[in-house]
Amino acid sequence: MAQKDDAQPSAKKGSGLLKILLILIGGLILIGGSIGATLFLTGALNKKAEDGHTAAADPGHGAAPAAHGNAPLAPLAPMPSLRGPAIYHPIDPPFIVNFEDQGMLRYLQIGLTSMTRDQRIIDIVNQNMPQIRNDLILLFSNQRLEVLTTREGKDKLRMQALAVIQAILTREVGIPGIEALYFTTFVLQ
Repeated sequence: MAQKDDAQPSAKKGSGLLKILLILIGGLILIGGSIGATLFLTGALNKKAEDGHTAAADPGHGAAPAAHGNAPLAPLAPMPSLRGPAIYHPIDPPFIVNFEDQGMLRYLQIGLTSMTRDQRIIDIVNQNMPQIRNDLILLFSNQRLEVLTTREGKDKLRMQALAVIQAILTREVGIPGIEALYFTTFVLQ
């Protein structure tokens, strides 16, 4: 009987040390990952590649960049640096649309914020806001409830909305301009 009681505390000590060790390893992985992601996103890891790329990308003899499609790039030349700080721009007011789900009328409210690295892109988005809002309303009102209740469905909708805005900007000025789109409000009723 005395041997059984002595065996249990050592098993508890071992499992307690294992839990602490796992928590410490997990914390180190999280910290290392966030530092690596920060270095990657700020471009600190790509200094040599960036220096070689910019020298090759600059024509040197003053040639203008080629236009994409029918729209010239003149108002945006030179191209904005992708290493600049992010500029976030809310697309206000939030979208409120209705859609039908199994014979029932449902409502969806979505707030969006776009991200770019050039203030000129924000100005172009504002100039084209009626077209952007129209196309996004059509996209949002054509959704299904079972898709919108999953994380994958929300991510897919966010990427579709980004593609809608980028398509409009590409058609209007020749470049997609917006790098990311984020939900700031997402309410289903």
